[in-house]
Amino acid sequence: MGSAQAKQLAHELTIEYIKANPSYLQDVRDNIPQMVDKIADVNKRFYDAIIHHEVLTTLY
Repeated sequence: MGSAQAKQLAHELTIEYIKANPSYLQDVRDNIPQMVDKIADVNKRFYDAIIHHEVLTTLY
């Protein structure tokens, strides 16, 4: 899987994760920089998992 595809998939998974776990951002709703940091952290974790996952890297 290419970097662009992995980034897109990580983005989509991040959005779905936040939709499924609305309380994840509950404590930072009034602090936009912290909210962005938390979203970026989830996105990075998904991206790293996708890039390092052997099956996903060979499927695409």
